[in-house]
Amino acid sequence: GTSIPEIVRAHAFVTIGKLCLRDINLAKDCINFFVQELHSQGEIGCASVQSNALLVLSDLCVRYTNLVDRHLFSMARCLQAGSNVVTKIRSRDINNYALVRKHAILVLSSLLLQDYIKWRGLLFHRFL
Repeated sequence: GTSIPEIVRAHAFVTIGKLCLRDINLAKDCINFFVQELHSQGEIGCASVQSNALLVLSDLCVRYTNLVDRHLFSMARCLQAGSNVVTKIRSRDINNYALVRKHAILVLSSLLLQDYIKWRGLLFHRFL
């Protein structure tokens, strides 16, 4: 079958995320899709989609902290985004994954400073 273009997927994640902010039941149903996207890298994952999924999870954490709390480790994994891709990657892909890492630092540090999340072993380890 045909695959959906990266730009469409990236916009779809933001749109669904905005809808999730208004409805907790939709957020409960969709949160695993956002987290699953954070786990995909290389040929499967797209850095812009991962970045948007991370930003949506951050917004959901502010709105529904308990819902996102158990997925913090997945969010923290984005601090090493692109580091375990073994296939040949272009310099554009490296820069895109650098953007995912940058967003991860900004999002997690903001959530920490605002007391939405707490330092825990794995989160602390990923920051180091």
